[in-house]
Amino acid sequence: MVIPFLSFSTADFLLIIIMICGNCAFAPLFSLFYCSCSFARQKELPHKHHSSFSLAILNLPSFPVYWFGFNLHCCYSRCFLLLLLFGSVVLNFFVQAEMSNLLPIGDIMPDMKNWSCIITVQEKQQVTDSMGTPTKKQKFVFYDSEGSKVEGIIFNADILRMSPMLQVYKRYKISNADVRTIPLKFQTAELTKQWVITSKTVIDEVDGDEDIMPIQFAFTKFADLAEYMDDRSKSVDVLGVVISSLAMKTITKNSKQSSVQKFVLLNEESQTVLLSLWDDFLNNEGQVILNNMQSYPVIIGRRLKVNNYNGVSLSTWFDSALLVDPPIQEARQLKNWAMRNTKSIAEIIDAKSYIKYNPALSLKGDQKTTLICNVTPSQKTAWVKAKLSFEHIFQKYWYMSCAKCYQATAADYEIEFTCNSCKEKGAAMPRCRFDIDLSDDSGVIPASIFGDLAETILTFTGLEAMDHFNQDTVVLAQKCAFDSAKSLMKQRLSTPVTLTVQMLTPRRKQN
Repeated sequence: MVIPFLSFSTADFLLIIIMICGNCAFAPLFSLFYCSCSFARQKELPHKHHSSFSLAILNLPSFPVYWFGFNLHCCYSRCFLLLLLFGSVVLNFFVQAEMSNLLPIGDIMPDMKNWSCIITVQEKQQVTDSMGTPTKKQKFVFYDSEGSKVEGIIFNADILRMSPMLQVYKRYKISNADVRTIPLKFQTAELTKQWVITSKTVIDEVDGDEDIMPIQFAFTKFADLAEYMDDRSKSVDVLGVVISSLAMKTITKNSKQSSVQKFVLLNEESQTVLLSLWDDFLNNEGQVILNNMQSYPVIIGRRLKVNNYNGVSLSTWFDSALLVDPPIQEARQLKNWAMRNTKSIAEIIDAKSYIKYNPALSLKGDQKTTLICNVTPSQKTAWVKAKLSFEHIFQKYWYMSCAKCYQATAADYEIEFTCNSCKEKGAAMPRCRFDIDLSDDSGVIPASIFGDLAETILTFTGLEAMDHFNQDTVVLAQKCAFDSAKSLMKQRLSTPVTLTVQMLTPRRKQN
C-alpha cells in the first residue's frame, strides 16, 4: 500500500484527513471538491496521473458511505481509509490495462479493436470526389513519436463533423478507427495502411505540440524541375518562401468555372518559380499565405505538378497538399534566410523577373535535343540544335503589350489601362516579337522569338521597332535583316533553342 499512497493528490490528502478526524461539518464541501478533481484528472488518462487512486466512477458510489462514516467514531473512519487505499489498487489495475492499449502506428493492424494511438497530423488534403462515383473523401497523413505514418480518411457526411477536429501540426489520441490495408496499386513506401475516421471514432486533443516535426522530406531542387515537366505520372515536393502573388483569375475549364492565383516561390539560390493554387487550395491555404505575406511564409508543396509556363511552373492538383510554415528545421532556416535578405527579395519583386522565361530552370548541361522532323504538335516543349534564318523580313517586329504580364493589348502606347489578363493597371508598352525559321539536317520549323532574346538578336528595343515601323516598314525590314544577320553570325547559330510547338508544324527539308 505504500506505492499507491505516494501518488495521492492534494484532494486525496484533504479527504483522508477529514475522514480521520471525523469532522462531518466539512465533509460535504471537500467531497464535492474531491469529486470534481477526480473527473478533471480522468480527462488526461492514461498519460497523466496514471498512478492516482482517484477514479470518479469508483469513488462516486462511495460518497454515501463517506457521509455515514463521518458521523461515526474516528476508528470507523480509519476503516474507510483502508477501503479507499484498496480502491487505489483497483484503479491502478484499470489504468495499466488502458495504457496497454496505447499502441504505436506500426502495431495497429487491420480489423484490430480496442486500441488507442497518439498521433500528429502532418497533412490535411482537400475534399475530393471519387472518380465515377458521388462519394466525397478527405485524406490525412498521421505520424507518431516513432516516425511511423498512416493515412487517415473521412467520407461523405462525416467530413463536415470530423474534419474540423483534426488540424495540421496538432497532436491527438485516436481510438478504435476502422483499420484497412490500402490497395497495393495505391500504396507508397510510407503509407500502406488506412484509418477510416467516422462519427463514432474517439478523438481527443493532446496538449503539448511538438516544436520540430521528426519528419524527413525529399525536396526537388528548382533547377531539377524541368525533368518532371508535363508528365502526369510524376509529381514533386518543393520547399520555398512565398515573396509575392499575382492577381486571382476566374477561368472556365470543361464548362466549369475555377479560381486560380499564382504565387512566387523563392529558394536560397534566389531562383524563383510560380506556383498556381486552384479552387479549394486558394480558398484555404491560399488565404493563410495572403494573410501572412509580410512575414515571408514558407511552404512545403507536396505532390505538385510541373507545367510549361515561362519554361517551368508548378501547380496543385487533386492529390496535392500544402504545409504553411511547417515546424521542420529546413523551413525555419529558409524563413530566417528570408528575414536576413529582405533587401534583395524586394529587388526581385520590383524586377518581376519571375514572369519572364527563365532558361536557368529549364536548360540543363546534359539537356537532350531532338531532330526537328521528330517534333510533334502534341509536344509543349522541345529542345533542338538548329540554325536561325529569315525568310520573311517584312514583319512588324513588335506588338503592344501589358508592361506587367506582357500579354497583347489593343491599348495605345503609354495609355493607362487595366489588363484583362493580370488585372493590374499600367501603361501599354511595345515589346519585341518576330518570326524565324529553325532548320537542321532533318527539316525546318517556324518559331517566334519574344522579349529580351528578340531585342538581343535584333540589336534594338521594342520601342525602336515601333518607331521604325511607324516611319517606314521597308527600311525597318532591311535594317532588321542586316543587323540580325550580323548578330546571328557572332552567335555561330549552333546553340540550343527552346521551342513552344503547340501551334507549329514541322516541314521536312526538300532534297
